[in-house]
Amino acid sequence: MSFKYKILAVDDNSISLATIEQALKEKYEVVPLNSGVRALQYLKKNRPDLILLDINMPGMDGLSVCQNIR
Repeated sequence: MSFKYKILAVDDNSISLATIEQALKEKYEVVPLNSGVRALQYLKKNRPDLILLDINMPGMDGLSVCQNIR
């Protein structure tokens, strides 16, 4: 079994999330989440190697998520 880097993909658009996951799943472990709030909850216990973050999301936008991560 080979090591796979973990990518957290955050987007409110389910089609975008599915596209990202399909494109990257062979080489990377992809964790798709559909809201900034869920991403922050996930990050309390997990540390991905890369975060792909949509800027325009309802509720908590990507910039707010980024500020909370910092």
